[in-house]
Amino acid sequence: MTIDQAIQYAFALPAMAESTAIQADAPDLLHQMAQLQLAGLTAREREVVVLIAQGKSNRAIAEALGISEKTAERHVANILSKLGVHSRTQIATWAVETGASRMPG
Repeated sequence: MTIDQAIQYAFALPAMAESTAIQADAPDLLHQMAQLQLAGLTAREREVVVLIAQGKSNRAIAEALGISEKTAERHVANILSKLGVHSRTQIATWAVETGASRMPG
């Protein structure tokens, strides 16, 4: 399953959740989809996700990682694209919900 397919599947889960069997499996499926998304990120992007979840700006991310602010912006743009979200808040929410925000930096 591709990341895009996993995301589409996640959005379809509530409609499919009428079956108790699917409800029981939903947390496992969501965890698996989160793991697929996480695996789609580079190691540096995962570091950036942790920093975004901590509320860091691009400038603060750049300073923390010893990279340029432009490079930090590019990492954020790549993460937005790979996760299929539109804001840093959505990245932070995803990170907290999946546990990615607790990854060692």
